[in-house]
Amino acid sequence: MATGTITLPLSAATLPDGSSSNAAPALQRVKSSAAAPSPYFLQAAFDATTKEQIMWSFRMPVDYASGPVLKVQYKMASATTGNVIVEGRIAAVSDGDATDVDAKAFGSANSSSAITVPATAGYLDEITLTLTNADSLAAGDFVIVYLARDAVSDTATGDMEVVAVAVDYTTI
Repeated sequence: MATGTITLPLSAATLPDGSSSNAAPALQRVKSSAAAPSPYFLQAAFDATTKEQIMWSFRMPVDYASGPVLKVQYKMASATTGNVIVEGRIAAVSDGDATDVDAKAFGSANSSSAITVPATAGYLDEITLTLTNADSLAAGDFVIVYLARDAVSDTATGDMEVVAVAVDYTTI
């Protein structure tokens, strides 16, 4: 069996509405400090004190077999000590399900262990989170993937700046 990857571009993310318990990270355009031509990229800045969330929706590829894993590449705005914890969730609906998509809830949360941040602010690190609670995910499903920083439980100060997100899975 091989591995498939679904890239989740920050530019394609859906941000929550900002109502109670629905805070969104700041979506920021960043310019490198390198000489021109300077690289630009997007990042989602997750706060250190407020649980913020971001989501992506897509159709699960037909070669999906099992084992979704969320891969989150991030850097810290200022923290050089402490740890971060992320939470991932899936909402999956199959064709023919007796489920109103407009009322669909996420499956149970999957949380990473405490990941020690890089010792230098701005250095890239990656969190791998197995999505054990995958809401009966199947090939062809309509899927919504949720990512949040568990700011209440982690110990790093300052923003966690997410620069890339993907879902890896085992193919048939």
